[in-house]
Amino acid sequence: MKIAYILKKGLQCYPPCLAQVLFLKDLGVELVVYHGKNSPYIDKLLEERNIENYTFDSDKENNDNFHSYLNFFTYTAEAKKVLSTLPEDTIVWYGNCESAMTLGKCVRNHRFVLTVLELYEPGSMYDKLVKSIIPYAEQVICCEKHRAVIMKDRYSLPSIPHVIPNKPYMIENTAKPEKPEVDALLKMYSGKKFVLYQGLVQPDRPIDNVALALKKINDPELVLAVMGKADAVVESKIRECYSNTLFLGYIPAPEHLNITKLAYIGIAIYDDSNLNNQFCAPNKIYEYSAFKIPMITSLNLGLTETVGAYGAGECVDFKDVDNIVQAISNIKNNYKAYSSNAFKFYNAADCRASIKKIIDELAVDK
Repeated sequence: MKIAYILKKGLQCYPPCLAQVLFLKDLGVELVVYHGKNSPYIDKLLEERNIENYTFDSDKENNDNFHSYLNFFTYTAEAKKVLSTLPEDTIVWYGNCESAMTLGKCVRNHRFVLTVLELYEPGSMYDKLVKSIIPYAEQVICCEKHRAVIMKDRYSLPSIPHVIPNKPYMIENTAKPEKPEVDALLKMYSGKKFVLYQGLVQPDRPIDNVALALKKINDPELVLAVMGKADAVVESKIRECYSNTLFLGYIPAPEHLNITKLAYIGIAIYDDSNLNNQFCAPNKIYEYSAFKIPMITSLNLGLTETVGAYGAGECVDFKDVDNIVQAISNIKNNYKAYSSNAFKFYNAADCRASIKKIIDELAVDK
């Protein structure tokens, strides 16, 4: 079976996509990957695994909306050119919707698999673009069971999409990121217990109350560690809430796991402003649990039925500082149990088997 894997951005931006690529290779698929600008680590990894791959020139680092919008057009032209060169019997596997939604009728020129990593707002531009291509996909993948049912109904699909959780492909001895400034900060806080938030710091993922809870606990051993992009204003605001806060900045996946594994408690926050958040499926809950790290998460259904159901952490109302304080206390007092449950949760998801099932179905579907 020949599969061309296409992702508009670099693989470090989407750990679930990196996992798909590596599992496809492990399963013996004849694979070629077209991707955006990778981190040096990812490029080296693909070379070491003998995975044929090519970089889209259209993937540029931009800080303004105009150039981001322009990149959609340049990517579309580049991707269409790639599709025109692929043999007719090649199956195209799109790593996310953004990699397929602007290609129009060209997606129909090959059998294709569509991965949907987000649940878009009904009637939005993205929702309409997905609706225009998803009926033609031979296999559809999403990352959470409630999203799968919603998508079947919304897009009138013949069957419920495959559900593959956003569990990373764990690579033994992942290289440490070459960031001496991060090493220096970690050395300063050596021996402390990190309450780790990783990801974007943005309005629907507020960490202010975590800082206030830690201030209320007033344990000098507990450090709020933030790994992800946060501007100076946000940093200042959080430090005002809790001075014992460490900002590590952005570290590309999977190198960031060298920091994740140091955590004492992992944080996953999503408000309930939309269905995508209500049925969230963050890769960070699998990254924490891979290292047996208990979690404190939002009460959203996507988290209460995963982290909460396994007893892998505490699901709280992040608007209530006392709820967070109690959750930290519960975990501190029962750490071994939460840690053990976190690892059980991690091991319960078998993404390799799920991808093999899709490959087997593709082998018989014509």
